[in-house]
Amino acid sequence: MPEPEQKLFEEFLNSVQFDISEFLVEMKFSELPGDQKKIVEDASSIMKSNIVGELRALGGDIKKNEQKFNEFQKKVEKEIENDKFKDIKKESKDFLKKLKTAIEKTCVAIMPVKELPWPTVVFTTVPQISYDKKVQLAENTIAFCGEIKCIVSKTTLYGRMKDQEPLFAPFVGDLDLGGYKLDPAEKGPKSEVVSYVNAIIKSLDSTTTRSQLAKYHEGYQRHGEPICDFLMKDEGLMKVMAKLTSGMESKRTSTDLAVCAIAVPQTSDGTSLMIVIDESGANDRYIKCFEAFLKFSAACCEAPSTSKGGAAPGAPAGPGGVRTPGGQQLSAWTPEQLAAEAQKRGAGVPPGMATWSEEELAKAAAERGSGLPAGMEVWKEEELMELAKKRQGGALDIPEWEVDPEMKECANCGYGLRKGWDECPICETPVGAATPSKPAESKEEKPSSSDSQDKPTTAPLPPKEGDEPEKKEGED
Repeated sequence: MPEPEQKLFEEFLNSVQFDISEFLVEMKFSELPGDQKKIVEDASSIMKSNIVGELRALGGDIKKNEQKFNEFQKKVEKEIENDKFKDIKKESKDFLKKLKTAIEKTCVAIMPVKELPWPTVVFTTVPQISYDKKVQLAENTIAFCGEIKCIVSKTTLYGRMKDQEPLFAPFVGDLDLGGYKLDPAEKGPKSEVVSYVNAIIKSLDSTTTRSQLAKYHEGYQRHGEPICDFLMKDEGLMKVMAKLTSGMESKRTSTDLAVCAIAVPQTSDGTSLMIVIDESGANDRYIKCFEAFLKFSAACCEAPSTSKGGAAPGAPAGPGGVRTPGGQQLSAWTPEQLAAEAQKRGAGVPPGMATWSEEELAKAAAERGSGLPAGMEVWKEEELMELAKKRQGGALDIPEWEVDPEMKECANCGYGLRKGWDECPICETPVGAATPSKPAESKEEKPSSSDSQDKPTTAPLPPKEGDEPEKKEGED
């Protein structure tokens, strides 16, 4: 959990809205300052045989932007006077000093390439200022970015969790770009818009972004999003991504979650922006970071949930076609094409289907007699009546029941008594008794006369509490 001063410093950074891209100057590779030139040379040497055309370079330069920096310094001094920032007021001078160093350490190389998933590869250093008991500057962060010519189905993150295996996870919602808005009039690859790339990289440290990893890990058991499932099954990709050093391993942040790669669909351009970050500071960091960037980009191009051909999910994927978000190709026709097809088929009848004229239909009806379909069974009224009689009482011809005139009925229970019986076998009433007796119970259940006198058959229930006793007739 960030300490109060850490959160306060983050709020201060958001309030001053520093954009390092405003202090970058485009220059020739040979004109870059010593440290920046060495970094760009090491980064570009990895793909030297694939670079076509001229490499463009941008370098941070305080001297050429001195007036702009002085204006920003005044903005910082004014903002830090706010009462809510009084606990970190003493850190403002150190912040400005670290900021100058960050500008001098920032360089960008834009390299046009061939035979690779992107038309251009952009390399950039990403010095990051943070606060942990004092203002700190992490100088070792580098990133490779570029645009693949297809759209991933969803913004996809790669990250680490403490004591867990790395994972790819979907990002739901909008990235927290800290108020940054990409100019809709911006033309060309978004990977070359340094301010946009920096805003995305910064958003990877936000709580909103990092929590997406935990949500997918815990809530969905790291499974369910097609593109993430596909990437997780790619053992070669997972192996090279594991070589990256995130902010958690570099100790730049004190959290248990870190994101070090992202794929962002750019639906307006029919592309996806790929960014991979490494914070190791090791000599081989350029190779590790570029290898992960290349594998990640290639895998996203091959993912089944990626819309190929530069078409947005659900948009036409070419002439006469629509592509679903899952990448399935569906046929589509314009109204003109449908009308032309109907014309070819003749009054809308599909080819090969049998047709009849009105005269042919009338003749066929007359041949069938009374318009009944050929082969249908017909019954006469007499046949139906005969069938009805047979069905009475089921399928059996059962005669009606007649009472035996010699058989008497018991005067008590009505049971039929055969000739020669002295008493009813059911209730034991004598045959010919004048008055019917009460039906007798079974001998085993007959209570003795003494029991019936001593014990009531049903005990009266005691009155409930609060109930009045029942009054007898005549009582007040």
